[in-house]
Amino acid sequence: MIQTEKQLAVINAGMAIMAPNYSGDPVDWAEKNIMEVPDSPVRGRLSLHRTPWLASALRIICDPETKLATVLASTQSGKSLLQRVYSAWQIVNAPGPMMLLQANDPEAKDFFVRYVRPLWKQCPQVQALLSESDNDKSTTADFKNGVTVYCRGIWNENNLQRLSLRTVICDEAWLAPRGHLAEAAARITAFSWLGRAIYMSQGGTVGDEFTTAHSGTDCREWSMACPECNFVQPWRWEFIRFPEDAKNNGVWDYQKVERGTTYECCNCHKRLADSPGVRNEANRIDRGAKFVATRETSTWGAVGLHWNCLCNSHWGKEGVRMLKAKEAYDAYGDEEPRRIFKQKRLAQSWSEEGGQMTAHTEAADYGMADVWNDEAWITPKAKLTDASIGIPDHSVPFRTMAVDVQRGHFWVEVRSWSRSGHSRLKYFGKIETWSGLDDLQKAHGVSHALVGVDCGDNTQEVYGQTAKRRWKSLRGSGQADFSIQVADGKPQRRFYSDKQRIIVPGLKDRAEVIMWSNLATKDFLAGLRARKLHGYPRDVSQEYVKQLNSEIRVKDQRTGKPHWILPSGNVHGNHAWDCALMGLVLAVRWGVVGRDATATVDSDPTGMSVDSAD
Repeated sequence: MIQTEKQLAVINAGMAIMAPNYSGDPVDWAEKNIMEVPDSPVRGRLSLHRTPWLASALRIICDPETKLATVLASTQSGKSLLQRVYSAWQIVNAPGPMMLLQANDPEAKDFFVRYVRPLWKQCPQVQALLSESDNDKSTTADFKNGVTVYCRGIWNENNLQRLSLRTVICDEAWLAPRGHLAEAAARITAFSWLGRAIYMSQGGTVGDEFTTAHSGTDCREWSMACPECNFVQPWRWEFIRFPEDAKNNGVWDYQKVERGTTYECCNCHKRLADSPGVRNEANRIDRGAKFVATRETSTWGAVGLHWNCLCNSHWGKEGVRMLKAKEAYDAYGDEEPRRIFKQKRLAQSWSEEGGQMTAHTEAADYGMADVWNDEAWITPKAKLTDASIGIPDHSVPFRTMAVDVQRGHFWVEVRSWSRSGHSRLKYFGKIETWSGLDDLQKAHGVSHALVGVDCGDNTQEVYGQTAKRRWKSLRGSGQADFSIQVADGKPQRRFYSDKQRIIVPGLKDRAEVIMWSNLATKDFLAGLRARKLHGYPRDVSQEYVKQLNSEIRVKDQRTGKPHWILPSGNVHGNHAWDCALMGLVLAVRWGVVGRDATATVDSDPTGMSVDSAD
């Protein structure tokens, strides 16, 4: 039968698709077929030799005997790339319906459209299989070989229903609501022994569903081989060694820590200096690296993989991060940096303390009307100073005024702050009117930039009144943290948000709204009180003391997550506690307390203008 050139081209194309395309090694296949990782700073064909933990992990999760794989890894170490490369490999080499799960639907769409599809486009074999009707903006992709790939949010339980899948991949699985990982895994039962669930995450919290699943695997640790003795050992933070001369009179020299931190072999005790040469194949630190199981799994096919920041990050920089986190906790009781370091950099689960979190402190030895020589001041140029530096004319004292809005009246706290993070109560009481708040602000010399009003109740009224006065509207949130822009332009996570400007009908000026995390701020305040940085005077009313000690910290028995509650039967309310929280948010934004505090302030970190008290 004579065939035309067009027919031959079609036949050859079909044969190319059906022909065996690699030796059986998924890493070999990926490096030959993925021309580029579009979002990578390293241009050119995919190469996993620079990230051997990813190469090894890819081989393990592609193994037909792997039915459950948990990947517990530090941030910025390749988890996202691993799941994208795996998805490309399965589409071509092990066809079957697949689900990629992100925290919620908007994040799922962003991940699929901006990261997954662009990588597929750099893989000709995947691109050739895409259906002609495929929409590159859709979160569902159909392929000519019968594969369908869905990308959805795991928080929406409806996304986990009515699908039969060969593979489920969940990213940041520690954020999944309790029971949703099990619900996702139930989608693969129709494929029997072919089904596979892959859960990836940074460190979660003790008792969450992902952490429990990982602990039931063989818990393989990414381990390196010492260049001196060839002993294979897991990367452990306890073998990080800081320079002996980096600490002087109890103060760390961060530059010396960054330059001189080493890693000690647990076998021969050789101190390894951190440099590109130490990590390359010639020095064998990566050549002998591998995953080593630390326990026997109770379930066949359940594999757990763990690696931390030490395998791919600069040890000195990580040392500085750790020391700053410890410093914030020691000085201010701020546990947030420690949690972030442990979860994100060491990829370890965080254990929240359960039960009541007691932070009751006795009255400090000062009176509410006493003059405080250590009080900070704000200069006319919006810089912080105090008496030890010099106080220019027309400066105003650094005092916050926090207003808890009630129906028909307000509870108000005025608090003075020092540049060291200590604070003193100047006033707490009930005010009946907005004009009364104006009088109180003027009497205590509080800058308009440091007045915050709760906008959770009677919101529109608060927006209007604060916009006219250039005060801040504050609202507590269940969100853990927020992304804010700082002076160098790089977004960072904080427990408060950037200012949002809200239009108020009939007014030229907009209301400025700041959100703050309920849990993180309350934990922070409790730590400050426990360290006696945030106290109250000896002549304060017992009503204030009872309100300040009104809430307790407990764990939700269903989710295992902590939160603060006002116990039933409390007749005093929590107005002093709420005011203290809002005042803390205002102070932290200026850098006088917490992990953002600085020894000297040479610019206004928030861009807030400041008027003199009068």
